[in-house]
Amino acid sequence: MSIKNGIEKLTSIRKIAQNIVIHHIEEKKKAQLSDFPETLNPVLAKVLKKQGISKLYAHQNDAFKEIQNNNIVVSTGVDSGKSLCYQLPILQSFLKNPDLRALFLFPTKALAQDQKNNLQKFLTDLHEVSSQKQKAKLGIYDGDTPNEQRKSIREKANFIFSNPDMLHLGILPHHTRWTDFFSNLAFIVIDEVHIYRGIFGSHFANVIRRLKRVAEFYQTKPRFILTSATLSNARDFISNLLEEDFILLDNDCSAHGEKHFMIYNPPFVNKELGIRRSAMQETIRLANLIFQEKGQTLIFAHSRRMVELIVTYLHKNIKSPETIHGYRSGYLPSERRKIERLFREGTIRMTVATNAMELGIDIGGLDTVIICGYPGSIASTKQQSGRAGRKGSSSLSILVVSSNLLDQYLASHPEYLLENSPEQALINPDNPFILLHHLQCAVFEKPFLNTESYGNLKPESVGEYLELLQKYGKLFSSNNTFFWKSSSYPADEISLRTVGANEYLLQSEGKTIGKVDEGSAFWMTHPQAVYIHNGESYLVRNLDQKDHIIKMEKRKVDYYTQSQSRSEFELLTLKKVEKINGGDKFYGQLKVTDQVIGYKKMKWYSNEILGYETLDLPANRMITYGYWFSLADETVEKLDDLNLWKKQNDYGADWKSISEQVRERDKFTCRNCSAIEKNIHFDVHHKIPFRSFLSQKEANKPDNLITLCPACHREAEKQVMIRSGLAGLSYLLGNIAPLFLMCDRKDIRVHQEFSSKLADKRPAIIFHDSIPGGIGLSEKLYEIHDKMIEEAFAVVSKCECKDGCPACVGPVAENGVGAKEEVSGMIKMMIDSR
Repeated sequence: MSIKNGIEKLTSIRKIAQNIVIHHIEEKKKAQLSDFPETLNPVLAKVLKKQGISKLYAHQNDAFKEIQNNNIVVSTGVDSGKSLCYQLPILQSFLKNPDLRALFLFPTKALAQDQKNNLQKFLTDLHEVSSQKQKAKLGIYDGDTPNEQRKSIREKANFIFSNPDMLHLGILPHHTRWTDFFSNLAFIVIDEVHIYRGIFGSHFANVIRRLKRVAEFYQTKPRFILTSATLSNARDFISNLLEEDFILLDNDCSAHGEKHFMIYNPPFVNKELGIRRSAMQETIRLANLIFQEKGQTLIFAHSRRMVELIVTYLHKNIKSPETIHGYRSGYLPSERRKIERLFREGTIRMTVATNAMELGIDIGGLDTVIICGYPGSIASTKQQSGRAGRKGSSSLSILVVSSNLLDQYLASHPEYLLENSPEQALINPDNPFILLHHLQCAVFEKPFLNTESYGNLKPESVGEYLELLQKYGKLFSSNNTFFWKSSSYPADEISLRTVGANEYLLQSEGKTIGKVDEGSAFWMTHPQAVYIHNGESYLVRNLDQKDHIIKMEKRKVDYYTQSQSRSEFELLTLKKVEKINGGDKFYGQLKVTDQVIGYKKMKWYSNEILGYETLDLPANRMITYGYWFSLADETVEKLDDLNLWKKQNDYGADWKSISEQVRERDKFTCRNCSAIEKNIHFDVHHKIPFRSFLSQKEANKPDNLITLCPACHREAEKQVMIRSGLAGLSYLLGNIAPLFLMCDRKDIRVHQEFSSKLADKRPAIIFHDSIPGGIGLSEKLYEIHDKMIEEAFAVVSKCECKDGCPACVGPVAENGVGAKEEVSGMIKMMIDSR
């Protein structure tokens, strides 16, 4: 494919070109090469030359030298030869010591399979040019490894490829079966280490602690080789993860061709409502045009369902559908391997994939990448974009943004993507809720001396946790040593991706079709919920809390469900408080109680509210850290004086008759203060705001209406509008916060309260870390409060919508007509009150 011709084609079509908000060109870059290290084994040099490699990138040379005496971290771009950074030093040591063992950890099974094949090819060439009789043995040890092969792999494989989950569940608890392996363990490779952040990373840091503890038991001290995409806080992050000294190599000396990067913003469908043509439709449109240029294209989509939809549309539009394939979890491993092979060979010209292809799976040279919607992190965007041009040729990558705030923010601020990544990976290995789980695993694996440290935790701190576990009957102590008391297997009850230990099985027609973690079960799969799995809709019939089974039946419905929850906050410890413009900001430890209390049925496509239902489910409680700010009374009064919250609604031609019936039903009595009508008619108020409905008929149902006296009605309307403004402000800040924190959206939660106990009954916006114990996100928001408020005002001010949209304060249907004006007034008051 001629990238030049492809770009000319896109930019010559006016309806396409006018939507390209930026076209960034990164110039072709020459490699910085160096001769092979003097100490490199001649046999390895012969293999490299046989493969057409006569020189190394300078960072590969540095890695080979530094690993001789240090742990190393290689943080360079996509296709920068990171694999050789660990293959060469490990094979160099193996040629000296054929008993050597190395553990390779990858975040996905597919990546482990791919890298194992790469090393196998290298070893095949090595054996051809080497006189060494003993050949290195490789093995993949994960959940797909057949039981009959596991013993042989444990006992004979020099190089084992696995993943954090298998290390946690299948290797460390059974280390006595791995005596030869751990006794000769010299290297541990952790690939794509930037993946391990948030909850997953905090768990994984403890798995590494346990791994080092077991290795020490076998009197080995393996060196670590870590590879990573670019991170702004690589040193701090790796220090927290590894808890050892290391050398950081972040000077990327590899070559690449000219790189073209575009951000494509779909055209407006309704400018006043801020609604744009869907990112998926525009992705299909661009893919159809690019397919005509004869090159290879990889399209990234958010979900498995979206992958299948895009493939279906492309098959309808393009005459040779056999050259277009999907790629996602749910396909059989053999099918995925076949797609990878055909894509490498060029038989498949276009693949639509989830982020399963984001990581370093070898798929050959690509011309173009199209990313359908912001992937959620800058690292992922760069990884996906970097898949194009992997053979040093010119490449094109296009990010097609959606209407959502985060996407639109990046379309307006492309510097976040183009300049050095500001993304930070945050973890907290000492989060007590995570730490207690892994200390149980550690004691099970090897009894704990009361003089023993654990990672960077001192013996006295570890001792406090062990005594707590003993108090609750998990351990017993003897001769200054703690022992595991139960016959149970603690690792089996711990998921590395959640804080809770339990998972629910999803079953349909007696078959298990998936799992959902305990924290998500109540809001995602409550009774009567519509659950989408692999493009099919299921109706939840029963949620069994005792056996952790969710029974569903496949059902085609024209609606989806959206759970409604109630959150309550109790202040445990106030850590910080400070006056801010228009109010106060706070930071402290909170007890958060979440309860799903009902759900609403929403019609597909139109989002019309079809009805509300109540639920009786248990509450979920956790202790974490939060940051919140409140509006001062005088700020609320000033906003009220601006008449921002006095809007008129059209309740329909029957409103007079309906309101008379409701007043008669309520015996002409205010349902709030019990006042009785005398000289003036009382008002009729919507309990669920009128503007939340698309249908007047649904909004005006009698059970949604109550009689209020004028004074109570004014207060109720004021509360509704304040809540509307708070809802819009929380939507806005909740979408901006992940960019400032550089975290996943799910790691931080935001709420709004009209009368918050945390703020002396004043209106408040509340953020809290989404996991028990927290990982430091809320404290960062407390520190950057002013910066975030100013950026929020800039976003609202620049948005071209009239009353609110997904790119600023949220869709009109969510927060009510006029939410944009209310939010603008709130923020302006907070800025102008300085």
